[in-house]
Amino acid sequence: MAAIALIAWMVNPAGAQNPPPPLGPPPVPPQNPQTVEKINLGKVLFWEEQLSVTGTVACGTCHRPSSGGSDPRSAFANAGSTHPGPDGVYANADDIQGSPGVPAHGNGGFYQLSQHFGYAPQVGARKSPSMINAGYSPSLFWDGRAGSSFSDPLSGQLLIPVGGALENQALAPLLDVAEMAPDGAQVGEIAARIASARPLALAVQVPSTLRAWIGGRGYPALFAEVYGSAEITPTRIAMAMASYQRALFSDQAPIDDFFAGQPMALTPQEAQGQQLFGANDCRVCHAGNRFTDDSFRYIGVRPVNDDLGRFNQTGNPPDRGAFKVPGLRNVELRAPFMHNGRFATLEEVVDFYDRGGDFDAPNKDPRIRPRGLNAQQKAALVAFLKRPLTDPRVGPELPPFDRPTLYGESDRVPEILGSGVAGSDALIPQIHAIEPPVYGNANFTVAVSAALGGAQATLVVASTDPGVQSSVPNGDYANLVGTLAGSGAGAGNASMQLELGGDPSLLGEELYGRVYIADPAAANGLSITPAFRIRVFSDGDLLSNSGFE
Repeated sequence: MAAIALIAWMVNPAGAQNPPPPLGPPPVPPQNPQTVEKINLGKVLFWEEQLSVTGTVACGTCHRPSSGGSDPRSAFANAGSTHPGPDGVYANADDIQGSPGVPAHGNGGFYQLSQHFGYAPQVGARKSPSMINAGYSPSLFWDGRAGSSFSDPLSGQLLIPVGGALENQALAPLLDVAEMAPDGAQVGEIAARIASARPLALAVQVPSTLRAWIGGRGYPALFAEVYGSAEITPTRIAMAMASYQRALFSDQAPIDDFFAGQPMALTPQEAQGQQLFGANDCRVCHAGNRFTDDSFRYIGVRPVNDDLGRFNQTGNPPDRGAFKVPGLRNVELRAPFMHNGRFATLEEVVDFYDRGGDFDAPNKDPRIRPRGLNAQQKAALVAFLKRPLTDPRVGPELPPFDRPTLYGESDRVPEILGSGVAGSDALIPQIHAIEPPVYGNANFTVAVSAALGGAQATLVVASTDPGVQSSVPNGDYANLVGTLAGSGAGAGNASMQLELGGDPSLLGEELYGRVYIADPAAANGLSITPAFRIRVFSDGDLLSNSGFE
């Protein structure tokens, strides 16, 4: 059966004339040549959470190899990864499974209330595409807004006329207020976020080879090794991250052996799925050795007007609701699927195509039509999409897909625990704390929401949980008093900043905090949030970290 499948690939008019050629490295623009040092710097920057305003999000936070280069947090069960969709209402059909970024921020690091997310991390309106094999694409993002040419974002000088999509897209998340940036962020401010930072200081573990290259140096020294001077600029950041991503190509899947003339690389069921893949027009859009033709198509996942997609970039009516055809390598690792994360499994994806999509429009791709596949054929298609297309290095995160373990994955993240005391409208006020409790941080941000608007509030921080009490206790670390914004029950909110530093004995210590709100409707006239717990750590922990060997 597998031998027949290889012959079918050669002669099937629905597919290519011959098996695709081997997948070589991505093309490299001559204006940004690859070097080992630049790839290393790009890797550090790609996984650097200190590039975000909260210190909680790196590019790699939303693009993890173990999830095929996408975001494992985009799971249906995780409410913190849900965007309410174009109607702004949760728990209905247009919800989007995206990626949590940062809370909305104003000046000075204080949080702002977001319409849909409050003080919680905002969620993007599209699911994160894979960064693996992104170096081949002439344009990037679901709507292709990162085009092929790249200009210096400060001077406007054209630096890469063709082939610079990776450079073009690299800085966008760093300026996006939902992903990594404060409101009003300017491109010239990006370098300042890391100029005095210890590289990967917030990471829990760093691969040993990367840690050895860093060698305890700061960012100016790393940039000097790569570029010949210590200046940190947006262009240099973009070029380094693009170089790293060009090193992330997956060319060791069973399908590569199959393309090389080894028909037994596929099982009989997988080979049948490969034949069905061609016979049902899948290979027209998911073409070649990357399984994408890099086109943009509307396929009926959602109504056209939910998200206009490519049309917002081109203004061409055929592009309404069209999105980039993703490559299928490592697709089994990337659940949920589609630009909005609508489908939880590949089985659901195959069912969607078998029924011809779910919505229609004049520009819907005519190949999206009912197919009438039986259960055995569907299972074969799913089998072909899984093991044969998966590089065995990607899921386990083996080099070059190895990476640091991020702060956001560690036990350093503040923990919300215990229960609170309800106030007006029987609402328990909520406390928010997500930032790294790094020693010396002068603005560790804590926020309170769902309280009584206009009420007096006191943040009490102590070495033990200040607890549920009938009066406001005195914290042995801090008592911060202020007035909540908002008016009425549940509308009260505030963002506060706590200084963590000044006393070296604080290192390694645990602190607990609660907010106490004057509320006549609460027991004892005091509504109380649950507690947060933090352990203060040093950003010098990298030096003693054993990392990966």
